[in-house]
Amino acid sequence: MPKGDKYVVIEILNHYVQVTVLRTDFANKEIRILKAFSKDLPQPDPHLVLKELRRLLRKIPGLSHYRIVIGLDSLLATTKYASISLVRPNAKEVIDEADLDNLISQAIWRFFDKHRFRIAQKMGIDEVDVLLTDVRIRDIRIDGHRVVNPIGFKAKSVEVFFSQTFVSRGFMAELRDVVPREGIELLVEAGTALSHVLAQARGDGAFYMANLFPNHTAIFAAAHPHFGHEDSFAWGGDNLIRYVGRSLHVDPETAAAVISAYAASEGSEPFLRKFEGIVTHELGSFAHGVESLVDRDVPDVYLNPFFPMPEVVFSARFQNRFDRPLRLLPLSTQFVTEKLGYTVQYNKAASGIRDPLMLYGVLLELTLLPRNDTMSHLADRRVRWLVT
Repeated sequence: MPKGDKYVVIEILNHYVQVTVLRTDFANKEIRILKAFSKDLPQPDPHLVLKELRRLLRKIPGLSHYRIVIGLDSLLATTKYASISLVRPNAKEVIDEADLDNLISQAIWRFFDKHRFRIAQKMGIDEVDVLLTDVRIRDIRIDGHRVVNPIGFKAKSVEVFFSQTFVSRGFMAELRDVVPREGIELLVEAGTALSHVLAQARGDGAFYMANLFPNHTAIFAAAHPHFGHEDSFAWGGDNLIRYVGRSLHVDPETAAAVISAYAASEGSEPFLRKFEGIVTHELGSFAHGVESLVDRDVPDVYLNPFFPMPEVVFSARFQNRFDRPLRLLPLSTQFVTEKLGYTVQYNKAASGIRDPLMLYGVLLELTLLPRNDTMSHLADRRVRWLVT
């Protein structure tokens, strides 16, 4: 069992809230999941979410002794990786700490100002309610060349690569009443964190990742160094259940059970073939929704369904229906853990954990945070200025 740090990972997603207690030994790439508690949510209402979260956290004594990581649904948070380029008027002078501080301040503000309108639209809030809660400086390039620290260099242009996380001002105020602020090591949009971690596991090449929830599908773009929520469309597992229910003239519970049996290949060959024809029609609506949102030059789309997904969507006969190249690819926890070299063990109290892939994405995003103390200090100072 890892003897490293104790963590509580809080996930507030489309249809549930989950609190997971674990130990990590990141140096040796070992994780032990100790216990997990979750609660279904009829709707992602912030007040209801935080009420249920408070109740779940009461099950963890000594919460202040844990490091806390929070992964939020795309309606509650936006994490965006992008860059801002600046031109220095005093290009022949070396960059000192005051100059760097000013450059970072300008870059953070321009990043914030450039993206906050779309972020407000995405989260359904007013622009004035968009709150910047986290800034990480991922990379800096001067005149196109990557440097660890630009102090002491001359440069005409400076490009700063960021990740920034935004939430609504009201939600953050309520969250701080529930979760000890000093213990939060990372607060992030869960889908963006998972796409970033998947990029490390996959290696080179742009791709998309889709979270398939009961009532909608959220698409995330991953094209290093840019990561973030691309778009969403109104198709989810409930659409498949309703369609199967109408086709077979059964209630939603029975339809869901039949879909689960089919996804597990349980049934006779004639039944499986007939049922494939039924689900293929509705799955085509899902796939064409994906096709309408992704770039023609980036065909790979990894699917992370929160319900039993019929494997026919990954078959060549299904994907040959598209008007252009589009590869729908399965995801698994092994894809992340094996590629990145992690071993994960579960206690019995954690056997009912929901979608461990999302948990790994939020947790392992910690290991990808930049470690430049000078840059972190300057960025943190500017975040405190923006949130006051």
